[in-house]
Amino acid sequence: MPKAGITYGPRIAAPDYEEIGKKAERQVHKAMGLSGPEDLVSKVRAEEPAVKAWRIVEQADAELGSYLDERDQALAHLWFYDPRLGLARTAGLSTMGYRGAIARIVYGDKKHSLPEVRSNEELARVGKKLGVERVENAEARLLEAAPIVYAARTRRAVAVRYMQEAVRALSMPPYEWTPDQIAEHVGVERALIYKQRDAAMKRHGL
Repeated sequence: MPKAGITYGPRIAAPDYEEIGKKAERQVHKAMGLSGPEDLVSKVRAEEPAVKAWRIVEQADAELGSYLDERDQALAHLWFYDPRLGLARTAGLSTMGYRGAIARIVYGDKKHSLPEVRSNEELARVGKKLGVERVENAEARLLEAAPIVYAARTRRAVAVRYMQEAVRALSMPPYEWTPDQIAEHVGVERALIYKQRDAAMKRHGL
């Protein structure tokens, strides 16, 4: 919401996040060679999909590692030094998610409240005091990084669902692999396999 006493620059047009999300989902389905996670049990053997899904997760995590801070630094700049309305929509976030993104990059805690101020000058002073980085071409940086982060998070979420279903399938007949066997096959820690298996079982009411 607009803050009393703050002057805002022009809104930044938001990318088409709905289409970005749909494209990211299609990319995962194509990489997996399946139309959805549920196909794992009925249409293919589950060994290879578990590995493929984890590779997609790793790639998404690498992109997040490269672009998440860049997105959030641009957001913080635009919040403190060049206030704009509608930044949550521009970044493809909910209002809570947008405020959490700024709080994470500024305070290291996404749940930390943002400062209450009454003027642009006060905003800038607080930002400087907090060590908020000034970002050159922040608007362009945001528009570059935010869609990449959104797509990576979408691909990650879809791939995790595939992995959960693959782990579940490998835990059941005819495989009946142990978590240790699955973890060794995929190349991850055993604790992650337990977590993914439990999530899949819960989703299926088991």
